[in-house]
Amino acid sequence: MPRNPDHRGATKEEFERFQRERPIMLRRVATIWELWRLCGRKDCRRAKACTGPNGDQCAGEFISTALSEEERATFQEAIRLRSQGADADTAWREAERRIAAHKAQLEAIPGMRGERYAGRLL
Repeated sequence: MPRNPDHRGATKEEFERFQRERPIMLRRVATIWELWRLCGRKDCRRAKACTGPNGDQCAGEFISTALSEEERATFQEAIRLRSQGADADTAWREAERRIAAHKAQLEAIPGMRGERYAGRLL
C-alpha cells in the first residue's frame, strides 16, 4: 500500500490506528507516572489511575511542561524505535545515543548551542 507523505510515511490505516490508540497509550503513561496524584479530577485520584477521556490532559501537559526538550526528543525517538520492533531497554538506550549524537552535531555548528535545538532535526 502506498505511503502517505503527510503522516511521516504511515499508511492511512496505520495513521488511523495510531490516532485510536493514542489516548489509550497516554492514559497508560499518565498512570505509570502516577500523574493522578497531581490531577484535578477526583475520579483519577480515587482510582489511582488516569481515568480521563483522553491522556492528553495529564500526560500531554506533564510531557510539555516537566520534561526538557532533550528528554522529550529522547522519549519520542524511543517510541519510534519501539514501533519498529525494538525492545524497551534497547529502544531507550539507542534513543539516548541518537539524541546525544544529534545534540553534539548541532553544538558543533556556530550559533546552535543548547538543548533548545535537541529535537528539531530528528
